[in-house]
Amino acid sequence: MKENSQSSDFLLAKGRLATLLSNSINISTYEMGWTMAMELRDIPGIGPRLKERLVQHFGSEEAALQVVLGGDVAALSGAVSERQAVSLARFASAVRHRVRPEDFLATEEAGRVCDQILRIIAGFAHTDYARLRLSALFPSSSMELIQENRRLACEAVSLAQRLQGTGIEDLLRKIGPLRERPSPRVRDRALVVDSAKVLEGFRARGLDRLIDLHLVENPMELRDVVGGYRQVGFLGDLEFESRNLENVESTEVWYLVPEAILAYFQENLGIIRAALSAAEILEQAGIEEFPGLQGTSALMADLEMGEDQEACRLHDLSQQLAPAVEEAFSWANGEIRRQIEASSVTLGGKELLLALGRGVSEVLGVQMRGIYQRVLRDAAARALDRLDLRGGEAVKLEEVFAVEAGFPLQMDRGALRRFEQEVLSAREARILRARRRLASELFGRKEAVKSLIRYLMEFDFRYSLGCFCLSSGLVEAELTSHPCIGFLEGRNLFLRDAEPVSYALGDTSLTEFSERVSILSGVNSGGKTSLLDLMAQVAILAHMGLPVPARQSRVGLFCRLFYFSKGRGTLSAGAFETALRKFSAVEDDQSKLVLADELEAITEPGASARIIAAMLDELNYHGSAGVFVSHLAGEVRRFIKTPVRVDGIEAEGLDSQNNLVVRRSPRYNHLARSTPELILARLVRTTRGRERDFYRRLLDKF
Repeated sequence: MKENSQSSDFLLAKGRLATLLSNSINISTYEMGWTMAMELRDIPGIGPRLKERLVQHFGSEEAALQVVLGGDVAALSGAVSERQAVSLARFASAVRHRVRPEDFLATEEAGRVCDQILRIIAGFAHTDYARLRLSALFPSSSMELIQENRRLACEAVSLAQRLQGTGIEDLLRKIGPLRERPSPRVRDRALVVDSAKVLEGFRARGLDRLIDLHLVENPMELRDVVGGYRQVGFLGDLEFESRNLENVESTEVWYLVPEAILAYFQENLGIIRAALSAAEILEQAGIEEFPGLQGTSALMADLEMGEDQEACRLHDLSQQLAPAVEEAFSWANGEIRRQIEASSVTLGGKELLLALGRGVSEVLGVQMRGIYQRVLRDAAARALDRLDLRGGEAVKLEEVFAVEAGFPLQMDRGALRRFEQEVLSAREARILRARRRLASELFGRKEAVKSLIRYLMEFDFRYSLGCFCLSSGLVEAELTSHPCIGFLEGRNLFLRDAEPVSYALGDTSLTEFSERVSILSGVNSGGKTSLLDLMAQVAILAHMGLPVPARQSRVGLFCRLFYFSKGRGTLSAGAFETALRKFSAVEDDQSKLVLADELEAITEPGASARIIAAMLDELNYHGSAGVFVSHLAGEVRRFIKTPVRVDGIEAEGLDSQNNLVVRRSPRYNHLARSTPELILARLVRTTRGRERDFYRRLLDKF
């Protein structure tokens, strides 16, 4: 039910749009604010939900309508998907120029050629966005839209020429929409406040999704919270001191949770790095300047590098401290054992009396104190050699070795834990300071980076279009108001290594002939259908406002293109009636170009010749241009009542590889035969035995 509802909404909107387009609304009224006469629902594809989303995003229906009708794809992409934005912009362009995207392409075959052209163009895109934008181009009879696209194509070709060999293509392939994923929650830090109002403010900003928030009322509660985290930020008036407690100096997100800012840039690191490199190329080429991005590349390098050398040293120290101390004490106990076992103690009279009075252990302790002191000093030095200590850290290490003499020696584990905690706290504080510094710098560049990405995606649309035009060797066609189409050295975009072909209908000044309607005869496999495809390509590209695949060309402004193909259903049941119904659309007085490929297949030859002749006369009567490919050219000519030229594509024989040698450009006013004997001659040359004898017997009939 939902799909049916959406479909009916779409059809209703298309109907309203058709009504608006059919009314006598002057194009210039758009610039004068004719949007007041429209609503968002008048634009196909905008239903109630999408309308609500657009109004919410842009603030009002009027503002949303202006953005849609302005065709601002970048702005629309902030409210809808890229595909929707491109689709809306396409319809908006049609509304502005009072045309419909489907108007020019009057037959399925014409649409097929256009779709194939668009696929070729889109293949030059480096971003998905540009691919969508290029796919949204459409031919029309609007000179204003055509001129608009001609200016676009001219700029696009200039961009492609200036940026050849810069490597920007590889960078653009890495560009895409920036991802906005939830930031990982900070687990080892917390924010503490003593005001419920401040806490609610933090929650309203969504900080509770990023970091733990606590409300305390007295120093005891604050102490309990501090004991559960490595680092705690406190915003309030309570007094309490702790090594891992700091007073909050800013309530900006880059200070409170810098990880949230850094996570966004880390998530999009590859895209942003590529975008910055592309921006540098564009600046060096003098194409665009990006003043808000100075220094961003260095910041991204810092982000990619991660912790600095000092933070890494502190991390290594925290990992190595306990093992180094334990190894040193183990060595010390072994050394003491060895030295004591190798020692002898001699007591004089006084020492003996002292031992009897105070005890033997005290006397022995005095005797052995020197050994203990030397061994502990050496053990501390041994640990010091294994550790990279700086500043007052060596003093902290000495405290770990400041133990009483005894065997075995017992390290001061409390001093070791305090030392380890101080190292960890110093590392955490340093990392947090570095993160805040980096986050504060990147926070101010976030919008500039977003704008850069939007610019580059829109730039890729123009640049990719230029790459297509440049790579395909396209040249701008001369446009004229009278019905004609002609080109010199045209190349079919659908063929590899296409042989250049020249042909013309109407007064193009490219030939001495001016007939607008012709019959094209000629050899099988001689390129007649390829020529029709080429003519369709030239017509479609010219009416898109794009250059065409020919050294020189002249194209009249047609309202519609009719292309009837022999190979796409014309031999099916009811094809005759279907073809006639389609062709009846040419009856109006709008200028049109008609291309037809062997329409005689729709019925018996005798009737076909009469029907084709009548069709050609109708084109002349209504001021249109057209070419019909037919093997019945001689018969058709007998029934024609208007000036219709018969042209031909001739085969000149077979080459050494048994390929047809064909003069691809038609000869004007020349009836060419299909020369099936050449095909048979090739089969005779390339087969053997009974099959060859069969082909030879057929050839003998000529």
